Amino acid sequence: MAKICGILLFVTLILAILHTSSSEGQLKTVRHKREWIVPPHRLRENVDYTYRDYIAKIRSDEETRMSIRYSLAGHGASLPPENLFTVDSKTGLVRIHGLLDREKTSIYYLQGMAKFLNGRRAEKDIELRIVVEDENDCAPVFNQTIGAVYEWSSTATFATTAIATDADQEGTLHAKIAYSIVKQHPEEMFYINPQTGGLYVMKNALDREKHDTYTLIVKGTDMNGAVDGNSGTGTVTISILDVNDNIPTLKSAYYECSVEENTVNVEVVRIQAIDMDQKYTDNWLAVFTIVSGNEAGYFSISTDNKTNEGIVILKKVD
Repeated sequence: MAKICGILLFVTLILAILHTSSSEGQLKTVRHKREWIVPPHRLRENVDYTYRDYIAKIRSDEETRMSIRYSLAGHGASLPPENLFTVDSKTGLVRIHGLLDREKTSIYYLQGMAKFLNGRRAEKDIELRIVVEDENDCAPVFNQTIGAVYEWSSTATFATTAIATDADQEGTLHAKIAYSIVKQHPEEMFYINPQTGGLYVMKNALDREKHDTYTLIVKGTDMNGAVDGNSGTGTVTISILDVNDNIPTLKSAYYECSVEENTVNVEVVRIQAIDMDQKYTDNWLAVFTIVSGNEAGYFSISTDNKTNEGIVILKKVD
């Protein structure tokens, strides 16, 4: 019995050794492929990297046993702007041949390719992503801004918003704009919110009959208004809207006229009204009435909307 057990133990040991040897052989045949790219550092716009031997490197594991040829595809390589990035077909070294502009292209998506001399792919294509870092090279830009506010508006009444845009990277200080007023004409009547660009009435003294339009020069400075920030200016035009704050008067206190007897529906006289409110609006247009002297109803009076004159008409005769 002991002899049989010894034989079984020996066989089991042999099988275990064979299994171990087989497993090690299998492990030795597995080739752990490593990532075949050395990624570039983040590249800053407007910086000259053309003097560098390379900014990135692609390499295939197959290089150790067969000849490989490398190439790049994508915008910036095989597509416009073509040949901004190139790769040495033998070494896999990626070079750059110009300055980068983040405002034109913020990320370049390239594909690195490795092929055998017969054209067969040695590796699966891999993405080479080149991120362009922003620098503060853009100044704020304003569009023409217009606004309006009623005369005699109270202090802090909103008039309009001056908005500037900055092409630098959104969400950074490079695009954070602080606003200020450089000049106001014909007098200083508005203030600005430095963070929003909102323009507000500074004092309750706007009089359309004195000035019906204000022109402001506003400035936007990035870096949240820092002294070393980039600045741009724009023009804001604010119209002063009319309110009915003027009493109409008559050009003359006395009018003399005559009319032929036995005629009706003829114009007797025109009475000119003067009103300093905005012309051709309800605030300017007078409404005429005959207060006395027309108890018999001989006359009627109406308004000429174009001239603001009262037109007296003879309506009937005895």
